[in-house]
Amino acid sequence: MSKNEIKSISIDYSQLMDLRVDYAFKIFAQENPDSLVSLLNAIFANAKIDRIVKFAVIKNPNIDKKSVNDKYSILDVRAELDDGTNILIEMHLHGKDQIKAKVIRSWARAYGEELLAGHVYTSQLPTVSIAFVDGAVNPIEKPKKVDETKKDKNKIHRVCMIMDKDDAVVFSEALELHFIDMKAFAKAVNDEEEGIKIKETSDDMFVYWLSVITEKEIANKDFIDKASKEKEAIRVALSAIARQSEDKIIRQAYQRRKDEIFFHNMSLEESRQKAEQERIRAEQAEDKIEQERCRAEQAEAQIAEQAKIIAELQAQLANKEVSENPVKDG
Repeated sequence: MSKNEIKSISIDYSQLMDLRVDYAFKIFAQENPDSLVSLLNAIFANAKIDRIVKFAVIKNPNIDKKSVNDKYSILDVRAELDDGTNILIEMHLHGKDQIKAKVIRSWARAYGEELLAGHVYTSQLPTVSIAFVDGAVNPIEKPKKVDETKKDKNKIHRVCMIMDKDDAVVFSEALELHFIDMKAFAKAVNDEEEGIKIKETSDDMFVYWLSVITEKEIANKDFIDKASKEKEAIRVALSAIARQSEDKIIRQAYQRRKDEIFFHNMSLEESRQKAEQERIRAEQAEDKIEQERCRAEQAEAQIAEQAKIIAELQAQLANKEVSENPVKDG
């Protein structure tokens, strides 16, 4: 297909597969390695990481088990870059509470596989993990000496590395974790008047690519049309997604996976609501117990006060009786 033909393609966004669904993203990346390279370069440029990707080779996404009881790991996309760097990519539309642990574990296992016998440890290249998440993945705590203007609980693109706790100096580049908050990005685009000056992003292609990935959440599709007119890589990507969306076999598998995610999230939400109801009931029970305790304390205080008053009256009567009937000597 020529460049002019690509420009003339009209996209029916209602028929496009949602790239936030891991199956759709996996198929897209596997069949469009040039688009994957463009996306990776946009991510690294936005993070101001000095890494230019020329090509990427898709690898087996499975991370082999080390023992019979080991938990099996399957990545959405696993690739090796032209410089040897390994890339792990995952889409997460559910299980946000476990994402940090899951990503770190996948990174650790993949990094541990790369060094061959006889090679020195310092020859090992970084393993980079990129997680697209439907919501924020926030840190446990923040370093003491960090520019206050850079502190943002709801960052769109968070990059985590091994660094000194106090001054944030990078200790090693072996660990590089990217967490991209798709929900925060879509909200930023929808809130912006033109949708282009997205907070904290430094690369237009990063914005364009995220608009394609979060297309189902972008209210004004004119923004995506504008991106496709300005960047050929985006036009090619949209064209590829449209073609794959029309493939009946791919579409059926995509729909099954989409349904699985929907019902899984619904189950999680039901569990969350049930837990919340249990929490409310427990709080109400605690409040009732506290109220009963307060009433009991008040009753005890009233009884004590009444006993005090009675004792004082008895003492007054006794004193009066003594004064009225003095004891006479012999």
